[in-house]
Amino acid sequence: MPSRKSEKQPQIEAAVAMEKLQELLPELEDIGAEHEDLDLLNDVLGDTEYLALGEIYDILTMELPRCIDDSAAENYHDTLEIVSARASTHKGARELKNILEQPHLKALIYTHDDIARKAYDEVFIDDLALVAPPPPVFDAVGEQHRFVTIRKNGKQPLGITVRLDEDNVLVIARILQDSLADKQGLLRVGDVVKEVNGIAVFVPEDMMIVLREAENSITFKIVPSAMDQQFSDPVYMRACFNYDPVADRLIPCKKAGLPFREGDILDVVDMTDENWWQAKLAEIPDAPVGLIPSRTLQEKRSAYVQPELTKTKTSLLCGLKTKRKKKIGYNSAETTEFDRCDIKVYEEVERSKTHRCTLLLVGAQGVSKRSLKERLIRDKPRKYAAAIPHTSRPKKPNEQDGKGYYFIDGETMEAEIKKNMYVDHGEFGGHLYGTRLSTIREVIRSGKICVLDISARSLKFLQSPDFKPYIIFIAAPSVEALKVMYREGQKINNNPNDRSELFLEERFIRTVKESREMEKTYKGMFDEIILDKQHKWVPVDWND
Repeated sequence: MPSRKSEKQPQIEAAVAMEKLQELLPELEDIGAEHEDLDLLNDVLGDTEYLALGEIYDILTMELPRCIDDSAAENYHDTLEIVSARASTHKGARELKNILEQPHLKALIYTHDDIARKAYDEVFIDDLALVAPPPPVFDAVGEQHRFVTIRKNGKQPLGITVRLDEDNVLVIARILQDSLADKQGLLRVGDVVKEVNGIAVFVPEDMMIVLREAENSITFKIVPSAMDQQFSDPVYMRACFNYDPVADRLIPCKKAGLPFREGDILDVVDMTDENWWQAKLAEIPDAPVGLIPSRTLQEKRSAYVQPELTKTKTSLLCGLKTKRKKKIGYNSAETTEFDRCDIKVYEEVERSKTHRCTLLLVGAQGVSKRSLKERLIRDKPRKYAAAIPHTSRPKKPNEQDGKGYYFIDGETMEAEIKKNMYVDHGEFGGHLYGTRLSTIREVIRSGKICVLDISARSLKFLQSPDFKPYIIFIAAPSVEALKVMYREGQKINNNPNDRSELFLEERFIRTVKESREMEKTYKGMFDEIILDKQHKWVPVDWND
């Protein structure tokens, strides 16, 4: 009795396979798979375009007859030679020769071999593996050919990608800026490649053996492109996410990709391609140009349902189980949930031509924002100043309006808050407190830099040319470091430690957790991140 391993497994349809994969996704969650990855995979498996590709795959693999041979072009060439030899003396041979030389029949033969070899995709010529020897050449009549020679420079790649176009013709798909091919300026996007070093090429795989054997130079026989060359002006972008091309399954060539980190400034030199831009790191001299995902592509990849916005006791996988959505009403004072859902992949920037008008200090509750603000204003009163807050608290007998606070009645202040006239506001002891935007403008008009310690959710109100903010995030150190800093502060101020160790432990754990969540959500908005270490946090250039 044959073993089960020797039994041939029946092939199932792609749609059925994708449905079964969706059913298995909860099991991946049980063994530690990330929710974000599973959400993305579930969305892809349920996408109508992806299902349509599965139907095409079924037709190619299950309904079409199996290909016995992928060298139809070679057999065609041999047949044409035999028929041509007898065409001058035999009428039937002449008629058959005319039929065989029809361009539609040639294209059918080449397409047969392409499908047999599964040569459907765009391929980067430096990464190819040889699939089959090149088929014979059949030059189209009337084409204007041009020979282009590119001299190699050691092991430096050419910096071009090639693909088969809609007419199944091999063309140059992309030329990376500052690459060897770009510097010599002899090839253009859209050029049809007919031969390489005298050998005909029809699919990207055909180029591999020729390019690897080339020594000092490579000669292309091309049909020049009739397309107008498109150029885009350089644009500077701040990256709002980390990118590793090695882990990107969509990039045409991993070697051509440009890795970067969140916060890096990218000099985008070419944006003509819908999915892949060409860019280099702007702050590194002579940095190489590589491929990065375009804004449109990256936003599509990032646009999945956030796990935090669903409430379920069974699973966080989007679409796999019935869920009850959490409805959140918008409140300008509580926008953290909405900020986490912002899809911001790149932020267009330019080199600053003017000085910053505001200095924003952001951090979790418990870090030294206020101490740093007071120290800056005390040490440099001619350079820095604070915006005087407003309050609905009644004025005390010894207080003056505009000295410490601006006093205003509660009804008026509530109406102004609804009109978004305050950058930050809150309630304490039954009274309202807040910083009005107009007081910040008054400090700026006086020629000083306005220093503010505000909540992270208020940053969006000051991200405008009117305020030109420089944003500093003060990150919380470890729990143990916070304990040491607290004890040192108690000694300096001669305050007895009336807090239990358990209370301090819980408070500092909350501070560290809040700091990490804040950095994760708003990191793309920070100009600088410093660690709260009391006497070591002030950068030298702040005192210039």
